[in-house]
Amino acid sequence: MTDTRGVFALRSLRRRKLLGTWVDLDDVWIGDLAVRFSDGVQETPNTGYFGGGSPGPLSTMEKVTYTSDTTAAVPGANLTAARYGLAATGNSDSGYFGAGGPSKSLIDKVTYASDTTAAVPGANLTIARKELVATGNSDAGYFGGGSPGPRSTMDKVTYSSDTTVAVPGANLTAARYRLAATGNSDAGYFGGGSGPKSTMDKLTYSSDTTAAVPSANLTVARDALAATGNSDAGYFGGGTFAPTSIMEKVTYASDTTAAVPGANLTVARGWLAATGNSTAGYFGGGFPGPYSTMDKVNYASDTIAAVPGANLTVARYQLAASSARANALPVTEPPAATPTPQTVVISSSPNTGYFGGGFPGPYSTMDKVNYASDTIAAVPGANLTVARRGFAATGNSDAGYFGGGSPGPRSTMDKVTYSSDTTVAVPGANLILPTFPGGPASFDGLRYNLAAVGNSTHGYFGGGTGFISGDYSHVEKLTYSSETPTAVPGAFLSVGRHSLAATGNSTAGYFGGGTPGPRSTMDKLTYSSDTTAAVPGAFLTFQQGDSETGRFGLSATGNSDAGYFGGGSGSSPTTVVEKLVYSSDTTSRIPGADLTIGRFGVAATGDSSFGYFSGGFSISSIDKTNYSTDTTTLIPGSNLSINRNNHAASSARANALPSGSSAPVIV
Repeated sequence: MTDTRGVFALRSLRRRKLLGTWVDLDDVWIGDLAVRFSDGVQETPNTGYFGGGSPGPLSTMEKVTYTSDTTAAVPGANLTAARYGLAATGNSDSGYFGAGGPSKSLIDKVTYASDTTAAVPGANLTIARKELVATGNSDAGYFGGGSPGPRSTMDKVTYSSDTTVAVPGANLTAARYRLAATGNSDAGYFGGGSGPKSTMDKLTYSSDTTAAVPSANLTVARDALAATGNSDAGYFGGGTFAPTSIMEKVTYASDTTAAVPGANLTVARGWLAATGNSTAGYFGGGFPGPYSTMDKVNYASDTIAAVPGANLTVARYQLAASSARANALPVTEPPAATPTPQTVVISSSPNTGYFGGGFPGPYSTMDKVNYASDTIAAVPGANLTVARRGFAATGNSDAGYFGGGSPGPRSTMDKVTYSSDTTVAVPGANLILPTFPGGPASFDGLRYNLAAVGNSTHGYFGGGTGFISGDYSHVEKLTYSSETPTAVPGAFLSVGRHSLAATGNSTAGYFGGGTPGPRSTMDKLTYSSDTTAAVPGAFLTFQQGDSETGRFGLSATGNSDAGYFGGGSGSSPTTVVEKLVYSSDTTSRIPGADLTIGRFGVAATGDSSFGYFSGGFSISSIDKTNYSTDTTTLIPGSNLSINRNNHAASSARANALPSGSSAPVIV
């Protein structure tokens, strides 16, 4: 039968039907094969392939579908020879899986459109080896290093001819094996390796030459790691000895490398494999174990999460992976349809604030403030799952996260979904940092009188007091998309303290005041680097009495330009509000913005125009601060449902969160 697939011209159709060479309906390609558009152009597969490995050796090939984060075995694509310690790369059409142990030079070609594999003897490597690595661009793949040796050899596989030649000018600058490689359309980066080594070599494809780039060296020497990336950066993860979870990011524009703790693997391991597309990297398998674990690195946020649905069907290590969309390979997607102008409503974030828990009691009560009407009402469906006080809250445009507290102390994290006014416990997001070094794991995460701040993607919980250790300087980071916490090693507060306050904008959070002291200290947390530093110019300025500068039991909120730190106590409850201007990192007293009554254990949140300060000892009233005029007024008749202090608050519009728009727009 003549293969007429992909023919769509009517003239060709008539001629082929008359000649009897048209494909029968039963023979038309259907199902889980590559998508073809109406003009016959094939869409680039949005999938990754993981093949070979140990224990075995294995020939198994598995396919990860990125859109669904699921993995399935594809027996038709199994390697032609079982092996381990192999390497893989490819272009938009095919993956090339090369060499491996025991002692092979064989190259297998996986055709993505048909999920089939065939040996291509003309592309066999010039030297049989294992524990090598590969990367490349649309035209060629480069296979470098390996054992026995170690070797610096670089072989180039030209895809158009399926032939391989050695390119001595591209040899690695240091002979090694068990390294990792990735790159973009211009260059490949070969990092780490036996030793262990931190060396990073850059192979420039246009000249087939390799040079060491010390500025991009790994920050931690290791071998048996894996790498993948997109057009902007490469991610080098895992490794041994001993097994590590560390993830490092090579920024191609500057040839520099930095650790990205938020992207650390969920399980420490080596001898794993990685590939991905333009938005995410997938790290699968590994040793010890062996593991079937698949972790997904989100490039936009430099965060990682396990994706159990994408776990390998066979636990293994010393495997290899390729993809049609890794390493900045060009992507063909469906042609964009011409949009039809239409009126739509872009939903806005809720124009409300939530005040929960508190003392005495403790309480689980949640009250909701409607900013448009300045009215407040209890919302029982949003009550905390555990009554508590001395906890902290922050969130994004969809939900608020209330963490920690006492009695206990507690590590509990509750999530308040604004659209439904409901609260659920999210145990996976519970605070995790150890209360004191070497203490029992059962104490981990337990703390109260902490503070929290964040942006659209992450919340940061810092300070507080622990079970035994006293005052806390640690900060941990809650990733909203995965609802998982991680330690932030570079984000320690400059002074351990509790009963502090925090607020910020989209780029930085500020932690101010606290006790013991009272303290005036202000620490700035820069979100892009997850680092903190004291900013003396932003220290609280209010002096109570002759010598007390600073306060505790205060609260803070703000907009994109400034944060307002109000209430608290030095020797007695105060009305003071101080304004922190973010552009200059300076703080000053704003007498016109002072609260209407001294409030200790106050809670605060707000939107882009106003801040709301609630409660205090035996107080249920709420003060409203106008950011444009720096003035504060009491909201008459709108009180918390119960008197309370040491409560916490969140809002979809605090901390410069995007509010959206409810106005109709033409798109």
